[in-house]
Amino acid sequence: MDRAEALAVLDEILEVCKESLIMNSVSLDNPPISVISKGYQIHMMNPLHSDDLVCMNEILRRYGLLLKFEKDLTIIYRR
Repeated sequence: MDRAEALAVLDEILEVCKESLIMNSVSLDNPPISVISKGYQIHMMNPLHSDDLVCMNEILRRYGLLLKFEKDLTIIYRR
């Protein structure tokens, strides 16, 4: 996803899920060429809970985005 879309997705997640979502840190990262991802990724430093996933699911589905979990890092990306 391009930078503008990544910011729009993040804004929507923060607005819609503000009651359940607690984040320590958020960043937009443009992954290296070797990573199979189109454009920017949203990196969220926090453990997500099931309520967070339920809230974010519809937003991510509309944008055609995927989630990947690595320890305390949640990555939102487009393949």
